[in-house]
Amino acid sequence: MRSRLFLALAAAIAIGIAPATASPAPPGVRKLHVEAGAVHATVGASGKQVRLTLDPELQRAAERLLARSGAPEGAIVASDVRTGRILVWASRGDRDYVATPLAPSASLFKIVTAAALLEGRKVNIATPVCYTGGMSAITAADLEGRGATCTVFGEALGRSINGVFARLAGRHLTADDLRNKARDLGFDGEVPIDIPVAPSTANIPAGGLGLARAAAGFWSGRLSPLGALFAMQTIANDGERVRLSLLAPPGAQDSEDAGAVTPRSTDGRGLRADVARTLRSMLEITTRRGTCAKAFRKPDGTRALGTMPVAAKTGTLVGGSPSRMFSWFASFAPSDRPEIAVSVMLANDIAWRTKANLVGRELLEIYFGRRHPGPVARRR
Repeated sequence: MRSRLFLALAAAIAIGIAPATASPAPPGVRKLHVEAGAVHATVGASGKQVRLTLDPELQRAAERLLARSGAPEGAIVASDVRTGRILVWASRGDRDYVATPLAPSASLFKIVTAAALLEGRKVNIATPVCYTGGMSAITAADLEGRGATCTVFGEALGRSINGVFARLAGRHLTADDLRNKARDLGFDGEVPIDIPVAPSTANIPAGGLGLARAAAGFWSGRLSPLGALFAMQTIANDGERVRLSLLAPPGAQDSEDAGAVTPRSTDGRGLRADVARTLRSMLEITTRRGTCAKAFRKPDGTRALGTMPVAAKTGTLVGGSPSRMFSWFASFAPSDRPEIAVSVMLANDIAWRTKANLVGRELLEIYFGRRHPGPVARRR
């Protein structure tokens, strides 16, 4: 662990991460109470208790996972992909971190870069890319020459290859390209939801090395777990921006009622459908042979969710004051027939107990284990 932490700290110093000062807390969710069949909370500044769409059993499980993580700050948020109904809204720390853009977006921002490249028809999954360096930072030398290592673009997102995204963004994208797609996917501004939330921010330099670094996820702004969730839900819905719902519809008496009557409302399109499907296939690599493959394997080598395909993206950066090791896991599953989207952010101490990818995997196991008892397998 020591060498891993040393590299992460060196990377943070190399790219000049600013202190992790959170935005002022939005009205958000306060005083959340989980009951047998429903969840209530104070939402906004009025102090009024309202019924939420949350799944009480899954909410309790998420709260246990956060407590067990030991992270000083963290959050888990999950949604029903089809309707946008929020199933989990769990936070650990001194404020509502689900809706607070505390953490740097880190390598999750590669989703934005990949989407902008695909929508601009600059690349496809078979496009060959050669790169150099980029393991812990992007330097000017990494953007020069042909590059010593080669891959295809379709592998780069799941393996989170910094050099690929830095080079391609520098060649093909402008700061406006990245900002526009960041807004479409919830990485910049507010996400469409029925309560007040703080906006995430995307900080993209005008060009050159700064743009290349941002495109690869080296300090691209601050993202709330809610924003990360919205990005995954949008991809899962073939690029359609489905509005999120946290307030239970009138007449809903418990979580089952809320699930039955939550309407589906859309807020335009964030991605072309073909681009969303391509991103889905690229994100599946994360859990198969990419940055999250180990977390999705049990000690005996079997897959944690059986043959179920899971689309996901991870991210890690170190910085802030006090120093934090920020880790991300954003996903949806099953990726061929999406049901649930999950976003996890942990702001760990430098000596950490677990990372967001393991917490996210465990929540998915709980969700699908409850809905489909027995070994989880791909359903046809």
